Amino acid sequence: MSQLEIWTRRSKSRSRSNVSDFSLPGTAEYDGYLISLHDKLLSECFNLTTIAEWDKARVLEVGCGCGDTTRQLVDRLPIVRDILGVDADVDAIDYAFSIHADEKLDFANVNIQDINTFDLKWGGKFDWMFSSHALLWAREQSTVLRNLLWCLKPGGRCFIAVPAGKPPDIHAAVTKVLKSSSWSKYFVSSSELVTDLTDENYNRLWFHHPNADRIYSALLEQAGYHVLKTKLVDFRYTFTSNDEYKECVRSLLRQLIEAVPDGKKQVFTKDMLKAAMKKAKKSKDGNVMWNINYAVVVAKRPDLQ
Repeated sequence: MSQLEIWTRRSKSRSRSNVSDFSLPGTAEYDGYLISLHDKLLSECFNLTTIAEWDKARVLEVGCGCGDTTRQLVDRLPIVRDILGVDADVDAIDYAFSIHADEKLDFANVNIQDINTFDLKWGGKFDWMFSSHALLWAREQSTVLRNLLWCLKPGGRCFIAVPAGKPPDIHAAVTKVLKSSSWSKYFVSSSELVTDLTDENYNRLWFHHPNADRIYSALLEQAGYHVLKTKLVDFRYTFTSNDEYKECVRSLLRQLIEAVPDGKKQVFTKDMLKAAMKKAKKSKDGNVMWNINYAVVVAKRPDLQ
C-alpha cells in the first residue's frame, strides 16, 4: 500500500443502518458534521506529519466520544500498533467499546483534568497523542496538557486541534435566551456555565485571535512541550438539513437543557433553536453553514537529556 493510499483511505467501519442499532441517551446524532470535521483535521494531521512517524505507534486519542473518530483514525492509519480512546462520558465509552473495540482499538473512561483517573501503566507509554476537538472543554488547560504530557514517551508527539472561536449563531442564541427574564432564573446556580457560554472567549485566550494557533502553542510550551508546527485551519460545513443542524445545537447545549425543569425543557429547547436558526448563515439552498477556524499544533515531549 502506498503512502498516498494510506493517507486517503476512508472510514468504512459503520454503515448508516448500524447507527440505529444502538440508542445512546444524551449523545449526538449528527454524524455527518462530526465525521466531516474529524476527516478534515485528520487530513491536516497527515499533511503536517510523515507516515514513518506513525509506524507501529501506540496512540492515545483524547475525547474519542462514541469511538467513530477512533475508527476513522485507525482506518486512515492501519500501520499503527494500537489506539486507546478516552473520554469523560461513561455512556459514550460503553457504546464505543461495544461497537468498535478490537485487537487494535480499546477505550477507557477518563477525566483528563484529574490525573488520578489515569491508569499508572500509561505513564510514558504512548508514541502519539491525538485530539481533534475535546481540549476545548477543559477548564484548566495547563493541568490537562501536563497530564497528557505524562502519557507520552520522551520524544513522543501530539497533534492537537481546538476551535479558535464559537459559531456566531450558537453564541447569539445562548446569550439572548439565557439573559431573558423567562429563563435566567433557572441558571442562577450555574453562573460559571452561563458565563462560559455567553462570554466570547471565557478562559480561552486563543479565541478570535488572528494567530490563535501560536497562542495555543504557547500554552503547550508552558506545560513542557516542544512545539514543532502550528497552523490555522479553516473548516467549512453545510448541514444537510435543518434537522441535522438542530440536533447539533441540542447536543452542544445539552448541559443547559438538562438544567431546566422537565416540564420546561421542550419550550426552552424550542426557544434556543428558534434563536439559533434566526442568526444562522445559510446557503442558497437554505441550509445552515458553519465556518470555524481551528488552531492546530504538532508538538512533542522533549527527549531525555
